[in-house]
Amino acid sequence: MELYKNRRCKGYLTIYLSLTLTVMLSLCMTLIEGVRQSTIRLEAECMMDVALNSILAEYHRELFAQYNLFYIDSSYGSDYPSYYNTEARLRYYLEQNLDIEEAAYFDLLYKDIVGMELEDIYLKSVALATDNAGVLFKKQAAAALQADMGLVLVENVLNWVQIVEAEGLLKRDMGAEKQTVDEQLESYDNTERKLEEEQWIMVDIINPTEHIETMRKQGVLKWVVEREEVLSGQKVDLEQYISERRSRGQINQGNANIVSGVSTVEEILFHEYMLQYTGHYGKEKDGSLLKYQAEYLLAGKAEDVDNLRQVATRICGIREVANTIYLYQDEEKEAVADSLAWVLSGAVFYPELQPLFKATLLMGWAYVESLYDTKLLLAGGKVPLMKTKADWHYDLDSILESVDMQLRQEEENAKGLSYTDYLHVLLYLADSEELTFRFMDLIEMDIRLTEGNEAFRMDACIESVEAEGYISSNYGGRYRILRKKSYH
Repeated sequence: MELYKNRRCKGYLTIYLSLTLTVMLSLCMTLIEGVRQSTIRLEAECMMDVALNSILAEYHRELFAQYNLFYIDSSYGSDYPSYYNTEARLRYYLEQNLDIEEAAYFDLLYKDIVGMELEDIYLKSVALATDNAGVLFKKQAAAALQADMGLVLVENVLNWVQIVEAEGLLKRDMGAEKQTVDEQLESYDNTERKLEEEQWIMVDIINPTEHIETMRKQGVLKWVVEREEVLSGQKVDLEQYISERRSRGQINQGNANIVSGVSTVEEILFHEYMLQYTGHYGKEKDGSLLKYQAEYLLAGKAEDVDNLRQVATRICGIREVANTIYLYQDEEKEAVADSLAWVLSGAVFYPELQPLFKATLLMGWAYVESLYDTKLLLAGGKVPLMKTKADWHYDLDSILESVDMQLRQEEENAKGLSYTDYLHVLLYLADSEELTFRFMDLIEMDIRLTEGNEAFRMDACIESVEAEGYISSNYGGRYRILRKKSYH
């Protein structure tokens, strides 16, 4: 009886252990399979990240070397840019990472517990440098300078622009205003004037600033550069570059949703970036198709000399308005012009012409001073936006017969704004989209001069990618991986 009882106890223990082991084995197998599935998903995500980082590592080397910008060139040196080329590179890297057959001694040392293989991969969205008027392009360029420049430059530019806008330095056309005054004076020329009873004379009006108007008609460049004939004669065919292709609707478009804009700080930093990576008059960039690149940003002409002429004329226009404002506010200088105007109007027996003579004298005086200011800027000097008595160069007598445009040595190091500072003001007030794509023109010009990049295009440059991949396992399961990577 005792033996029977012992046997029954041993039977209970065996059944209990069997049931326990069954549950434990089921749990262990479930855990192992769960680990396998988690491993597959984690490895798939890691491989997608590695593959995306690998294609980002294939950034355009020449673009980085010359402009410190990171972009994938979707043409990969060919004449046919397409994001399908980048998709193919992404597929290649994923397949290489998933392929374990070439790993040395893998079969001997390890067991493949994931059995992963690539079903499909494609780029769901891409963002190009040219998308949304180049917003991401400007952000990346601004970020390249933000740490170095700080906010001092931003504050200075905003202060300068505020003065220009408040004083209307770009709104008034002093040449047209002076022409109106001169035409009113000329209307009195060859007219009869009665002096006393039965005494008449023929009035001959001589404009005291007529020679200054002759200078104006000869153009600004003649007076602000030492020798006009030695200026750059470089010329390019703009039809092949991004600005013209864009105007014809012939550029590639990405499909990413870009909703962010560019802040004022980023805009000014982008302008500084452009000025640092382009040449301009007096600081030309070696090996570039256009020597006056910063001037091209503002004027957009195919020839260097035309770009310089237009920018010099704009700066001279700013100076002319500012100098006219100053002359009317300087009591001493205004009194000199006022006295001479009375003499001139009395000489022709038309005292009512005194305001016209005064106006033409002050405007002519301001124009000559503006030519001198522009020449000083192009020579590397500085000129304040609004002058004081200490900053003024010419007196009225020195400009009435002939004008000496020789620069004074001591004024080349004067305080004020440099030529680059004036360019900053003009860039800030210019059309942002035009500037962005003209700068891309210059990048294309420079990059195409290097070996293997003859067909380089900015609308082939990828800034960010979003990829969707499907990876399956021989042990069952299909995984969808969605990842987005960018340089910014």
